[in-house]
Amino acid sequence: MASSSQGCGVCDLRHINKPSIIWCTECDEGLCQECQEHHSLSKGTRNHNTITIKEYKTLPSEVLKITQYCSTHNDKFIMYCGTHERPCCRKCIVETHKECLDIDNLEDVTQNVKTSNAFHDIEETLVEVAENLKKISQHQQKNLLDLKEKRKQIQKEIQKTRTTSTTGQITRRFDKTT
Repeated sequence: MASSSQGCGVCDLRHINKPSIIWCTECDEGLCQECQEHHSLSKGTRNHNTITIKEYKTLPSEVLKITQYCSTHNDKFIMYCGTHERPCCRKCIVETHKECLDIDNLEDVTQNVKTSNAFHDIEETLVEVAENLKKISQHQQKNLLDLKEKRKQIQKEIQKTRTTSTTGQITRRFDKTT
């Protein structure tokens, strides 16, 4: 995904400045009201997934960095190699994945990802990790408070010992002089 979502990509190519209202995740560009209508009716793009610009702007930067195009061939990813655990374009499959047996259609692999058991397990693990981190943080805060309290107690004992020691020396000196 690109990070420029302010203007309509199609209008920008026509040197027209219009704000985009939706983001097409497959075209990887924003579209204005007019272009969005054409995009949703055109045979080649009518089945593309789109989100509102408001939703797009709330996506984490890591998600925005994800691209749907191969950096080597500048071709769209269409397949997934399970052996290498990576998306592939048509040229990648021919050049570097001819021998791989675990190749699937990328759309099939990603279609049910949110409902898969693996996704659910990862979500549960992340929740557990977050809870554990919270507990660790609370425990650490408690330890710091306990250490401060112990330090105060030790300082009081040192002060008391010094006072007692000093008082004892004064008393012994007084006894020697009398």
